[in-house]
Amino acid sequence: MSWRGCSGAWVTPGLLLIAACADHAPPRQAEAPAAARTCEVSRYGALGDGRTKDTAALQRAIDDCATGSGGVVELTRGTYLSGTIRLRSHVTLQVDAGATLLGSRDADDYPTLRPPVDNTQLAQCRRALVYAEGATDVHVRGAGTIDGNADFERWRAMTLPEGERPMAIFTALSNDVSITGVTVRHSATWGVVNLEVAHLAVRGITVDSPLGPTHDGIDVVDGHDVVIEDNTITAGDDGICLKSGSATGLRDVTVRRNHVLGAGVANGLKLGTASTGPMRRIVFEDNVIEHAQAAGIAVESVDGGEVSDVTFRRTTLSDVGTPVFVLLGARGGGAARTGAIHDLRFETLRADRIRYPWGAIISGAPADAAGRHDVSTVTFRDVAITFAGKGAAAGPHVFGSTPAEAARFPMYAGGYPDAKFLFATPTSKSEVSDYALPGWAFFVRDARGVRFEDCRLTLSGVDDRAAIVSHEAIVEGDCAVK
Repeated sequence: MSWRGCSGAWVTPGLLLIAACADHAPPRQAEAPAAARTCEVSRYGALGDGRTKDTAALQRAIDDCATGSGGVVELTRGTYLSGTIRLRSHVTLQVDAGATLLGSRDADDYPTLRPPVDNTQLAQCRRALVYAEGATDVHVRGAGTIDGNADFERWRAMTLPEGERPMAIFTALSNDVSITGVTVRHSATWGVVNLEVAHLAVRGITVDSPLGPTHDGIDVVDGHDVVIEDNTITAGDDGICLKSGSATGLRDVTVRRNHVLGAGVANGLKLGTASTGPMRRIVFEDNVIEHAQAAGIAVESVDGGEVSDVTFRRTTLSDVGTPVFVLLGARGGGAARTGAIHDLRFETLRADRIRYPWGAIISGAPADAAGRHDVSTVTFRDVAITFAGKGAAAGPHVFGSTPAEAARFPMYAGGYPDAKFLFATPTSKSEVSDYALPGWAFFVRDARGVRFEDCRLTLSGVDDRAAIVSHEAIVEGDCAVK
């Protein structure tokens, strides 16, 4: 593999990609083999009639195709009703146009999965329709559909815990994994999940799972060398969520040219909430986010991990609760520790149709004994945002409407750390949207080295707050306001 400079060509055997300049060398992208043995599933007894369970036949095809040098398990036109199928090393699951892998609605068809790893997110990741564990050179591709079949009351929202509902695709502890082209719809919980995977590419897929809370689009939990690009996502919860549930952490990730058509009750692009290990060297670029109730972009460290060297570049946001939400804190009681967030860059950010009068928050923890804050070096460059404002004096309650009053703004109390849960306690998830931060555009608290360059803020409504308010923070630069 070679990398020829900032705008050169990334060359792998049989593959030429023209890559944009990034802040770090791009990860190795897993690709399915160009030519391999084909195992068409009807030869193994799969009927594809949408009524007969084809689980055993599909698994026979996978196991047979895994022998020797591996191959392609092909689902041709038809609807293949199935419970959990487990992919093997050197196997590609190909779902052709006109073919649907349809999840069974019988919970007994999804055995409990126990990847041999200590990761906090396994409590939510216990069942799956398509599963790979400890595998190498594994691929899911095609123009067909993987349908979780969850569009009914028992699995559509939070009636059952996440760990009791199957994900559409789940890969764990694997290497050289790609998921390309397919449509993933109506997953019973998180849609496409990869946990502690190295050399991962999720490319050109469509996720359509707008079924309310706990229905994320694409999740990556720990791992390294990851590309998520050219995907279209409609989710009931977070659109694209990167997180860490172990000391492994997450590093060298590129998320680009994705379109989140909806993120339901949550966030368009999110780092956290799970934040046990470090999350470093991550680039988000050329993404479009629409229709997210919480934040367009959320960066959260609440489990002791460090978030650093993260760039959001050329991002367009519309109809979101707030454009940016950055929060450092500790959840889970007295034993919790506070991590760090530093070296964040927001470059060429455009946002309009902001739903709520909150403003954007950059909030760290109070300074330590040495006078240091754990949120530092946050840059906003070439930012143009139109905020809604809170309206007349009878509008939402304002917490600290002047710099002198900003200290009254309550600290993060350890609840679920989305913008709409900012005032929740650890035992409460009550949504609060009728509030306003001290600044109608930005409230910067307990942070240092927050800098605004070429920043343009527009107020579309009425508001008597200042545009930018800081408390126990070092803020540099300024914004043009109109």
